[in-house]
Amino acid sequence: MSYPRYRRGVFAVIDGQSRPVSYTVGENYVYPPSGDRTEPIPVDMCERVVSIQVYATYRGHGVLVDDMDENGNALVMEAEWDHEWATANGFLHENKYEYFKTVEVTELRDYYEKQLDLLFLRWRSAHFSRPLEGLPLTGGWANGSPQIIDGRPRSGVLETEDGRTVEVTTRAEYFGHPCEIAGISADGSVGLYYLGDDHDRAAADGFEPGEDARWARTVHIYDLARYQEHHADLDFEKWRSTREPANGT
Repeated sequence: MSYPRYRRGVFAVIDGQSRPVSYTVGENYVYPPSGDRTEPIPVDMCERVVSIQVYATYRGHGVLVDDMDENGNALVMEAEWDHEWATANGFLHENKYEYFKTVEVTELRDYYEKQLDLLFLRWRSAHFSRPLEGLPLTGGWANGSPQIIDGRPRSGVLETEDGRTVEVTTRAEYFGHPCEIAGISADGSVGLYYLGDDHDRAAADGFEPGEDARWARTVHIYDLARYQEHHADLDFEKWRSTREPANGT
């Protein structure tokens, strides 16, 4: 048996329920799967519309979980661009940059969903103006007054629409840097923590180490790209541990 809550693709949250849909960024409607009799649904009725990919670690290495079958197997793709590791660990080179392997789902660890927010641009333009030259950023995230604006950003442990327990961090890219969003102020100031390893490059782009040793800086929300939520699935490990044979059996 595979993990029953595995999913991938585009999903919309409507009336507190998550359902698969198709959607193109910028359109005004989401579309239920072909064959459903439901009419197209206005985006304004959707709490969220996200594109979901699933990641995990396999033998301590990051992988994309591309598919699962009913027999408890997962098709995974090496996700750290380490082709030597992939070859040494039995992955097959299927095209120019991608290496795949079928593994048992119970061999996976650190299971999480990456949920790319497809309504981010719509939300941003509805709540924030573009930055004015010379106007300083407030950095409310640092002085104790970050705000939740129409449901964004989210962080902490919460229960999702389909009943799973997840630990959420909100993330985005800033000039190609992977970052965690510490908070957003009403004027569009965003506090970022740098998540990469190249501190020289981070310093060149304005990040500075704080007292907690995390590299941070304040930017404007119009400087962000690929706004997403990282959902670490706290139920997966419980499920996996019940599927592993007991020691000595």
